[in-house]
Amino acid sequence: MRSVKAYRYRWVILLSLVLLIISVESQWLTLAPVGRVANHFYGGQLSLRYATPVDLLSLMYLVVFVFASVPASYLLHRLGIRWVVWLASGTIIFGSLTKALYLGDLRFVLFGQFFLAVGQTLVLVSITEIVSRWFPIRERGMAVGLTSASQYLSLAMVMIISPLWVVTRSADPMWGAGFERMMRFWGFFSALLALAPAFLIKENPPTPSSHYQSPKTSFRSSFQALGMSPSLKGLSVIFSVCWGVLMTIFIKIDQVSEIIGIQDSNGILGIAMFAGGMVGATVLPALSDRYRRRKLFFVFCTFSSIPGFALLFLANHIASTPLGATSLAVIGSSIIGLSLLAAIPIGSQYAAELGSGVGEEVIQSLLLLSSQASCAFILLIILLTERLVAPLFLSILGVLLFASMIGSIFLKESPMIITEDDRLKEAIEVEIVHLQ
Repeated sequence: MRSVKAYRYRWVILLSLVLLIISVESQWLTLAPVGRVANHFYGGQLSLRYATPVDLLSLMYLVVFVFASVPASYLLHRLGIRWVVWLASGTIIFGSLTKALYLGDLRFVLFGQFFLAVGQTLVLVSITEIVSRWFPIRERGMAVGLTSASQYLSLAMVMIISPLWVVTRSADPMWGAGFERMMRFWGFFSALLALAPAFLIKENPPTPSSHYQSPKTSFRSSFQALGMSPSLKGLSVIFSVCWGVLMTIFIKIDQVSEIIGIQDSNGILGIAMFAGGMVGATVLPALSDRYRRRKLFFVFCTFSSIPGFALLFLANHIASTPLGATSLAVIGSSIIGLSLLAAIPIGSQYAAELGSGVGEEVIQSLLLLSSQASCAFILLIILLTERLVAPLFLSILGVLLFASMIGSIFLKESPMIITEDDRLKEAIEVEIVHLQ
């Protein structure tokens, strides 16, 4: 038996992470639920042939993460946690205030969004390292789960709060009023949240949180491991496609509302998607643990997304009234959220188990990188084609979801799921945790 200490300050460290995540993620899709108003407000400022201002702002996060994730990981390795958190807080504060103070000029807003995207990259690549330093093994899954929940929470807040600031009723002569107040609110809100972690963060606890050390594997070795495991490689592709489709729908949520006949930019579809997602992400991963089946529940998630997608995008063809079409679209949106948002935690754990021998933090980093790249690629394809053939927007997403469902059937079950409890029990039992 070995003794380790779990310090109460670890909860302050976790709070710092959660505040950083909420501050930067809330800036990602701030304009998505009021996209029609935002595109009108910034219309004509830049010569944009294929993309709208909302598209550009959303795409900035994805593209920057793809190119900055490896340098951000290097900075974390060289400078340590405190310096990376200070850099993240600084870039988030600078980007948020730039967007709030110069909200009338799209060029300055894009400039601020770039710094926010850099801040997001620094935050996301540091999560597992911070958690592994401050939390004992038995609490790390919970801690990482809370950081994931804070990402969902921040996006849900945007879907609910942004439309409250702006007059979005299409028949209202004041349509679009309140947009500047909304931008200022989110700018100062993010800056204030990002300030506290810079003062609260600490590099290490007084003594290590665990004697167990995860295997350290390079990115090159991890790619080799992906090549040697067809199921892990296939799961990475399917996971990335599901994430890419989900985030593309979020980014284009107001355009989706317009396509199915919802007149007002009220964010109702985004709210319904997150409501379903909160239920799915809580219940389905727990059932996956209970019945010891990763593949079964992952396939269920990909399969159930298809009828949800069909209800969402065919609502105005199925229903005879606009109210009925909206109701069907809300139900479809909830099903998509329940299935695809649940697929993320299940898929993450599934990949970690399939990647036995590769450090879990490396697997998660690779999933995150490939997911962001997938979303950026899908969104670029949508932007390049929807101006030519509008229905192609829906067709591409539908085909990708269907392909993911078929591909998930051919994955193999996790070889570790049967013995996972024994493996964790062995690691946990060598430690006696003393709360400090």
